Amino acid sequence: MLLKLVANTMIEDALLTQLNEIGMSEYEARVYVSLSALRVASAREIHEQTKIPRGRIYETLDSLSKKKFIVSSGKAPVRYSPVDVTATFERLKRESVKSLEGLHERLKTLETETPAPLMQGYKLYTDWTRDNQIRMMLKRAKSEIILLCNDEEFLSRYGSDISRAAKRIDVYLIVGRPELAGSVPVKCYIGGKDIESSFFCQDTGEKTGLSMKLLLLADRAESLSVMEDTGRLTGIFISPDIYAGYLSRKIIQDIQPVDRPRTRT
Repeated sequence: MLLKLVANTMIEDALLTQLNEIGMSEYEARVYVSLSALRVASAREIHEQTKIPRGRIYETLDSLSKKKFIVSSGKAPVRYSPVDVTATFERLKRESVKSLEGLHERLKTLETETPAPLMQGYKLYTDWTRDNQIRMMLKRAKSEIILLCNDEEFLSRYGSDISRAAKRIDVYLIVGRPELAGSVPVKCYIGGKDIESSFFCQDTGEKTGLSMKLLLLADRAESLSVMEDTGRLTGIFISPDIYAGYLSRKIIQDIQPVDRPRTRT
C-alpha cells in the first residue's frame, strides 16, 4: 500500500511538472490532474482533494475553462469535468505549431532587416584549429592566395598545401629572407621596405611584443594571421575582411621575384 502511494505521488509530481512546462500555473495543474482522475467533481470536492484554498478554487476553475481544458455542467452544485484529453492535446499541438511558425516568420523578418556585420573575427588558440583553417583557406580559394611568412617551420608544414594551390590559382608567397625560397617548391617573392618593416621586422618605436609568423589573404576577401607573443601563438581569422582587397593590392605592388640559385651541371 505504501509503495503504491509513493508511486502515485511520483506520477502526480511528474505530471504537475509537465503541465507547468506547457504554461499551467501550479494550482491549474493540480486541479487538472485531480479532475482527470475524478472525471467529474464540484468545486468543494476539488478543494477537498487538492487542498487548494477555497478562495482560489473558483478562480482556477474559471481559468481552466477559458483555456478549454475543462467544462462545467449542472447547477447547485456546478460540476466540472475535463475535456477529452486526445482532443485537447491535438488542439494544443496545432496551436503550438501555429505559434512557432508565427515566431519563425517574425524572427526571419528581423534577420533580413538587420544588416550583416561588416566583419567577423575569430581567435584560433590551438595548433589544430590554426592548421585546419589555413589548409581550408588554401583549398577553397578560387582565384588568389597571398602568403607572407618568415618562418621555415611554417613553410615546411604547409608546403604541400601551398604547392597544390599554386597548380590551380595564383599564389604569391612572400618570404622575409631570400634563402627561405628553397623551403617550398613554388615561385617566391621578396617584399620591399614597407613589407619588411610592417610584417617581418617592426620598427623599434612600434614594438608591441608581438611578432608575425604568417599572414594569409585569400581571394581578397578573408584573412588569417598567426602571431607570437612571448612564445605563445595565436591566430586571428577574419571573414569577410573588408581590408583584404586593399592590402592584397598594396602587397603585390611591393614585391619582386626571388632569384633562385642556379644548380651547377
